[in-house]
Amino acid sequence: MSSSESDDMRRMNRRQFVRNAGLAGIGLTAAGALAACGGSDSSSSSSEDTAAAASSAADAPAYQGVLRVLGIGVDQSDPIKAMYEKDHPGVTIEWTIKSTPETTQIVLTQPDSFDIFSGYYHQLDQTWPAGNLQAIPTSAMTRFSEISTLITDGYLAEGNNPGQGDAPYRKLFATDNKTLAGEEKTDFITLVPANHNSDSFGYNEKELGEQNSWAILVDPQLKGKVAIIDDPEIGLIDLAMAAEAAGQMTFVDKGNMTKAEIDELMTYLIELKKQGQFRGFWATFEESVNFMSSGEVLVESMWSPAVSLLQAQNFPVRYAAPTEGYRGWGGGNAIASHVAEDASKQAAALEYVNWWNTAGPAGNMGLQGYYNAVIDATAQGLGVGSPEDAFWLQGEPASKMLNDPFGQPTIKKGTVRDGGSYTDRCGDFNTWNSHMDEADYVAQKWQEFKSA
Repeated sequence: MSSSESDDMRRMNRRQFVRNAGLAGIGLTAAGALAACGGSDSSSSSSEDTAAAASSAADAPAYQGVLRVLGIGVDQSDPIKAMYEKDHPGVTIEWTIKSTPETTQIVLTQPDSFDIFSGYYHQLDQTWPAGNLQAIPTSAMTRFSEISTLITDGYLAEGNNPGQGDAPYRKLFATDNKTLAGEEKTDFITLVPANHNSDSFGYNEKELGEQNSWAILVDPQLKGKVAIIDDPEIGLIDLAMAAEAAGQMTFVDKGNMTKAEIDELMTYLIELKKQGQFRGFWATFEESVNFMSSGEVLVESMWSPAVSLLQAQNFPVRYAAPTEGYRGWGGGNAIASHVAEDASKQAAALEYVNWWNTAGPAGNMGLQGYYNAVIDATAQGLGVGSPEDAFWLQGEPASKMLNDPFGQPTIKKGTVRDGGSYTDRCGDFNTWNSHMDEADYVAQKWQEFKSA
């Protein structure tokens, strides 16, 4: 597969999976693909300017035109577009879908080419210092007080493990348009929080029985039956959690490994690879599904919707609830700095980023297994007390066949969501998707690992 072909597949992302899942048989034409990098100053480069822009936007005339949304496709689907445009006559949504590294690069080098950035908190160490995104006043987020404490504070309940790495609460707040505030709470936020989830690994329950430890990825008894996501910032974290769970080494922070830790981990992984531990690396959603459904692998890095697809096809795959904790990810929407020049567009952009914390989009994403930062919005979108709410949020058995956002049967009656309820699945994290200080070195060593 050429590089351009691979990129095209990544750009289809989860939205294409959801659209086609009900039509595709295992290993056939299930079309989806998954992905999951400083630039010029814009005219509005301070938090004071964007606060003023947010204030003036309230009195601006209704915007009529296009809002250009840059993202990787997770939340860029036809139903989302139709839903927004129906509720906002005169506004047209235009998607630009790229891989995660490509979206980072566009934010840095082509900031005038988009209006809204649908991104991830682990991208902000790279993108935020450029000043191309607005620090949004917390007062401009309509449901700020309702954000899950997981996003604002790092835990759902006292005693929960917030996890290592780029947890949202460490990247949510900003000092100004160029400076992140770390764990300090300020009056400005970076990405208006939207979606988050708890990721782990998929495994063949029929062959392996119940599995609940990341260590299985490096278990020599599974030699040749393990696949890893081909993303150095995610795959390496999966393998670091596995190595630590297996007692091979420990880390100060798996989300920001030192060179010495990277070298030690890579020495271990390269030796495993030479011994035949890993069947392969997957870069697209379809590849992950085919690896598992064909029997080529028994365990692999996996996304929740891929597991749901296979389960709907009666394949005995489970999504682990690791005793060591999940790998987390979180994302949201930022407004490009240049948008502040147009009060009407600024108002429309603020409306769009706030709209994501309402029932419609939150429920749509909830049917794919994702959680909204305002978790009540997910419950409202699924229907409080409904079979969908009971399954996706409460961890109860499905009381009937449940459909995906496109009306395709996905969850069979009697199924229980692996990991249980929202509070169970998001109460304990191991590590979050992260951009490390040694990211360039990680990329170099990852290529060495793959070619070993």
